[in-house]
Amino acid sequence: MHVPILYRVTRSLVHLALSVYFRKLEISGREHVPKNGPVILASNHPHSIVDALILGLAAGRMLHYIAHSGLFSNPVKSWFLRSTGVIPVYRPTDVDHASDENVRMFSACHNILEKGGAIGIFPEGTSAQERRIQKLKTGTARIALGGEVGRNWRLGTLIVPVGLNFESRRRFRSRVLVGFGKPINVKDYRDVYEEDEHDAVDRLTGVLQAAIRRRIVNITHSEFDELVKHLEVVYKSEVLRRDAAGIPGKTRFEQDQWVSREIPRVLDYLFERSPDVIWRIDRQLRAYRRGLGRVRLKDEILRREEKDSVSRATAGFLILGAIGLPFAAYGIFWNGLPYKLTEWIARPLTRDTTKAHFVQLSVGAALYVLYYGLLVYWAVGALGFAKALLFVASLPVTGLFARGYTRRMSRRRQAIRLAYLEWRHGHNVQRLRDQRRRIIDEVDEAVSFYMIDRTGSDGPAATDGTDS
Repeated sequence: MHVPILYRVTRSLVHLALSVYFRKLEISGREHVPKNGPVILASNHPHSIVDALILGLAAGRMLHYIAHSGLFSNPVKSWFLRSTGVIPVYRPTDVDHASDENVRMFSACHNILEKGGAIGIFPEGTSAQERRIQKLKTGTARIALGGEVGRNWRLGTLIVPVGLNFESRRRFRSRVLVGFGKPINVKDYRDVYEEDEHDAVDRLTGVLQAAIRRRIVNITHSEFDELVKHLEVVYKSEVLRRDAAGIPGKTRFEQDQWVSREIPRVLDYLFERSPDVIWRIDRQLRAYRRGLGRVRLKDEILRREEKDSVSRATAGFLILGAIGLPFAAYGIFWNGLPYKLTEWIARPLTRDTTKAHFVQLSVGAALYVLYYGLLVYWAVGALGFAKALLFVASLPVTGLFARGYTRRMSRRRQAIRLAYLEWRHGHNVQRLRDQRRRIIDEVDEAVSFYMIDRTGSDGPAATDGTDS
């Protein structure tokens, strides 16, 4: 299919913005996305508009998104969305006679599939703050099946399930993993459809729901939300420190996300068989976290097995601090204002975490473009064009360095505090280490029972991490 120039330009700008905002965008299972032919990419929807931006980049081909009609209310926005291939869908809560309006939506989707195009869709319908997939709407299945019926099942439409996994729901320069699963061949549902259309829609939707669920962190019991978060801090780090050869995933972050997905599955297993184990682990984790809070330490510093003296930890802090300080100070001086303004403006607008990344990205992009534009205007007049170009080019590099520097120095300060506490109050630190070890041993035992039940072995399942 022809890719409009506006789509190409927008995609390039989005790629630039996301490359700055996120530290890394990783993709697994890209081989499951056909390079041509009719396909529907169906994904979970944790972060509103940012999900569409990321999926569009990761797919490697033009996606025609389906978006609710409210986004088309503004004439300029409507023109832009339609020009980039977005198709409006009408919800009964938004307009009268929504079903009549949606006849055109289905027709547009079938036309795209018939031309060998790709559709991007978020079948949950809306974003949710909970870390679980919501019940899918049936629209994806109806579009796919309707397109095949219209071409006598010769179209060859595939549905590719997608899992979007964010390292952080808010943090700037965090990581994202896009996991594409094995395609679902819509033609396989022909016999069911010809016998009962509604049954075929329900079955295909159920298979899609299960496929997406396998690719994300899916916490089925809301009371486990905090427990999962705490286990990700304490237990996941321990698992990843061990020999990771048995953990599916080609990169460290893929392995990280695989462990995150398995944690709620283990809790679901325990909930059915030994719920008392869950609450015992929860109590131990809460006691451990209270202990960390009393001595103002983070778990990541307590993981360190080697012990530093106060003098050695302080020397490391001062030496590394002195080496990086000039560059960090330069970066903070020239980038601190727009960075803090972005934080100040975005904070009250991001109480809904599903919109946090988009608001921060939008506000930050607007402020930095304006700020850097003013600096370019000043620098050209004061320094000349060549020097001004070098000056402006140094700003984002040193700004990102300054952010990494402050995080590293924060960890160094924690190392000094740990060394001091081990010198003066070694018994308290040892008590925390013992608490941590008991938690890990308890979870290890629960995981071993889960893995034996699931795979017949006491190690990670031997899968590629996409269809586990």
